[in-house]
Amino acid sequence: MTRYLVGGLLVIASALSVLALLYARRQAVDEPSFQVLRQDGDIEIREYRGYALAEITVSAGFNAATQRAFTPLFNYISGANRSRAKIDMTAPVLVEPASEKIEMTAPVLVEPRRTTGPDAGQSLTGNEISAWSIAFILPEEYTADNAPLPNDSRVTIRDVDQHRVAVIRFSGRFNERAAEEHRLELADWLAAQSLEHAADWRVAGYNPPFTLPAMRRNEVLVTLR
Repeated sequence: MTRYLVGGLLVIASALSVLALLYARRQAVDEPSFQVLRQDGDIEIREYRGYALAEITVSAGFNAATQRAFTPLFNYISGANRSRAKIDMTAPVLVEPASEKIEMTAPVLVEPRRTTGPDAGQSLTGNEISAWSIAFILPEEYTADNAPLPNDSRVTIRDVDQHRVAVIRFSGRFNERAAEEHRLELADWLAAQSLEHAADWRVAGYNPPFTLPAMRRNEVLVTLR
């Protein structure tokens, strides 16, 4: 009995150690700078500073698109670019010749690309969504002018100006059905507050794929007018 109890405690301790490590690694990942202007439960109004992002569009469903987009985007920040400088993950080290490594930031942004139609821009599910754009936000020192050029022509770099967004946070699986459920909740809240938005709904994911659903941080965002 004692042996089983000790074994069980060791398993629990190991699991807690792994979770603590994952949490610490997640906390170490930078996010773009923002200010919370208002909060109501899981909903926030945020003011974001401008930032640059690396983006790729994939003609596929949500799950397939996010999977296919990850490799070229990760390759880009890992050195698949045309710069001759190399930036270490923790401290800048200049080495030549090489390609530039760009520190990973959060979140990963996923946005639908639709065919034209009366419902375009109004949901995160539906047959009118023909593709998804997936983006990695670059560290704040980068802009579209100074970010290294991608080797993969499918990856594009663009700037996003300072903007206000409404955000709803949720845990669970990172998919379009869960996102749509929370989009509806956020849309109802915005309507009740008489806040106008651009209907440019998108989904943000902050965690690696192996994170337990209950511990995930996911968000639905929309730009405010």
